[in-house]
Amino acid sequence: MPVRCSVLALAFATATVAVLASGCASTQGGNDGNVSVVNQVAGRPDATAVAQIEGTPGNFLGGKVSFAQFGSVVVVRASFQGLPSNTTFGLHVHERANCSSTDGSAAGGHFNPGGAPHGRPGSGAHHAGDLPNVQSLGEGAVFYAFETRALSVSDGPTSVIGRSVILSRLPDDYQTQPDGKSGPPLACGIIRLT
Repeated sequence: MPVRCSVLALAFATATVAVLASGCASTQGGNDGNVSVVNQVAGRPDATAVAQIEGTPGNFLGGKVSFAQFGSVVVVRASFQGLPSNTTFGLHVHERANCSSTDGSAAGGHFNPGGAPHGRPGSGAHHAGDLPNVQSLGEGAVFYAFETRALSVSDGPTSVIGRSVILSRLPDDYQTQPDGKSGPPLACGIIRLT
């Protein structure tokens, strides 16, 4: 069963960010990635990046995916608007910073610096760019949070800088190689250091 992330509320303060989540994968490792609350992350991030998401031709949606590194943990947050309501979609970091093709091929495959098979985030081997599926709410919006140690924002082989994020039409099944049968891209954005 796909991991579904619908964050119910986001509260921001200058020193602490608390994200209250329901059924959201939040840590790399244990419990198959299913954790009910993304706990408080104190202090300022070591590095941040963001991708402004735009729909592919014919898909009128937008959003943002941000990456904040706190030591060895990267907190991924996403918000999208204009999606079909109550629907599940795949979300992945891709190899290249190129959103020019309608089929997603210009972005390359899922970001996979470790050469792992495709799989469920938080459960053994998987691509670094494999993220939990997202679930739209009744009004077609998505609010999402996920913690991972498979990615980084700062320099290094797992850095998301110079890569892209693709929201796919179908949910990832976390089994089919190499892309989880998540279908064509609905939207894409290039990840840039902030």
